[in-house]
Amino acid sequence: MTKQAPGLAKSHRVNAALRPWYSGAAECLGFLRWVFLPVTFGDTQPQETESLSSLFIQRDISAELTSLKDLVNQQGTTLEELKTELVKMQKENAAQETELSALKSRLAFSQQELENLKKKNAERPKVAFSAALTDSGTVGPFDVQTKLVFSKVFTNVGQAYNSATGVFTAPVKGVYYFRFTALGYLSSNAMAVNLHKNDQILMHIGAYNTHGFHEFINNGIALELEVGDVVYTSLTATYKLFDNSNNSTTFTGFLLYPV
Repeated sequence: MTKQAPGLAKSHRVNAALRPWYSGAAECLGFLRWVFLPVTFGDTQPQETESLSSLFIQRDISAELTSLKDLVNQQGTTLEELKTELVKMQKENAAQETELSALKSRLAFSQQELENLKKKNAERPKVAFSAALTDSGTVGPFDVQTKLVFSKVFTNVGQAYNSATGVFTAPVKGVYYFRFTALGYLSSNAMAVNLHKNDQILMHIGAYNTHGFHEFINNGIALELEVGDVVYTSLTATYKLFDNSNNSTTFTGFLLYPV
């Protein structure tokens, strides 16, 4: 039997004595790894996930902020444009208000003028007459110049024409217009009408019928008359006129305006 060296034997004895302790330590270390290592790994993984989530959230917030800044800038530009348009509209409204005010003033002035004209027209004397000579046919001849009496009155506003005498008397001072027409149709017949103002013959117009058909004469005149002045017509001596229901021989007059 071989003998071992004393040192080596001693070493073997120490190892044999410590082997149970090593075995227990190994088991303990294994237990500790089983207990603590999962906890360590379990804590680290959520932290890394949270870090990544925070990073993504920060990126999303940054992008959203950029988008909001762009939107605010756009809205700011739009707001400035709206402000400019508003100022323009306010100026236009001010101009329109000024124009409207001017139009209102003009309208008020025109309405006042219209009222004044209505008042003047209501106060203005109204004078007009028109009458035909007769229905009996031939008038004349007479041996002397004879006043013509137009007895068939159509209009006599103001009652200034006297159908019984054939005389018009001016009720107000003013400018008047007078007109007469006359018909003759007998062959070899002289016809004429004289227009008188007071005792003065202002107008004479006549014709001589040589053909036996209808012959017409007419004339008119504007006269300035004083209150009480008279206007009438007359037939020259030996002359003839004709009138019937056709009312071809007439005398008309009216006030143009007072003076």
